[in-house]
Amino acid sequence: MSTSFSLSKREAASKVYVTQCTSTSDANRRPHTIITNHHFNQKVDIIIPTDAYKGAVSLSPILNGRKCAEDWRYYHTTTPLGSFFKPEFLNQYIKKDNCLVLSLAEIDVEDVYCIYDGILRLSLRKETYERIGLQGKTSRFSKSRFYVEMNLRSPNFLPGHKGFDKLIKAASNSPLRHPVPFLICVFSSADPSSSVRPLPDYFNATAYPQLYNFAHIPNPVIVPQLSPCNSAIKLAEPSYQSISKRNKEDYAAEVIREGLLHILEWTSLLGLQSERIQYRRTIDPLLSTYSVFHDEDAEGTTNPQTQKVTKICMEGFLTSKMTKQIFDDLLKYLPATSWAAMTVYGFQDAPVSWATDEHSYLIGGENDYTIVIKPEEIGNAERSLLAFEVVGSNDSHS
Repeated sequence: MSTSFSLSKREAASKVYVTQCTSTSDANRRPHTIITNHHFNQKVDIIIPTDAYKGAVSLSPILNGRKCAEDWRYYHTTTPLGSFFKPEFLNQYIKKDNCLVLSLAEIDVEDVYCIYDGILRLSLRKETYERIGLQGKTSRFSKSRFYVEMNLRSPNFLPGHKGFDKLIKAASNSPLRHPVPFLICVFSSADPSSSVRPLPDYFNATAYPQLYNFAHIPNPVIVPQLSPCNSAIKLAEPSYQSISKRNKEDYAAEVIREGLLHILEWTSLLGLQSERIQYRRTIDPLLSTYSVFHDEDAEGTTNPQTQKVTKICMEGFLTSKMTKQIFDDLLKYLPATSWAAMTVYGFQDAPVSWATDEHSYLIGGENDYTIVIKPEEIGNAERSLLAFEVVGSNDSHS
């Protein structure tokens, strides 16, 4: 079951797409495609009950940070785009194995380049595009920006081929020749779980491990029912008139929508370690009116469900294969009675968000997702999940 809605009725607003799915969903469906198609990831936050954390980290080298320190590395370098088309890198790192490359620039006002799955994607200003001599298309978000896309793994992408020679010429004699900062992650197709592989010396790159840290939130947090119907605002039916079938359907949809928004907001506050959701912590209503409970009767409950939780954070330049392994380990080692929430943040200035979907920034460059894993139900071997895709207004993902 999938439900989509916008955070605002304004066309320029960010959007949230929600999918109710299971842990045993087909690999070609959500939530797996959300993870595997999201190429450029800068941060992963995991919120997990502290009791479950203690058991999971002892079993998983990913959740305890060993992978980040030993196997998951990325590089930072300042180099011209043409460095990636030299035979040493093109043949060994792009055509035979795999690499993830992203230039660090502001996508609305500068040229941005990326390479993923052997695809080169250039997001260019009009003045740059008119000088490089490569064929592309106009951005759907701005007539002053253009996209160029080339498959570097194509059998025809060889010296002497027209497309190859034009790209080499453009990289050498146009604005593309200037050095720019890049993030690079290279990994062997034989062992995609490891990214410890040196770059050619001419890159003069610096290697960094993915940062890992965890924090135990000191005070218990209030945990609502992780169900959109139970956590929704309860809207009273007017007693002075009958309600049509259509209005009842709209009412039911609004209840589900508000409940899903409430769960997403709660997980976001968990990630911020906000005091607003911590038990017996009072916040001045002038600063925040948020309540874990939308139901006034529940607000007065003397014994709400509370738990101590831990936040795990991995940050750097993470590939979709890494985030998929994090998710798989979380499912594998999370106790059946526990819940967890995993939030992945994309680069706001990346040229693409999911798959080949064009991405820009303008007033908001969000391309993030949150997956909430619910406790396992008695007699059910699969976990129920809620997957939230948060998409900025200038993004063709839908």
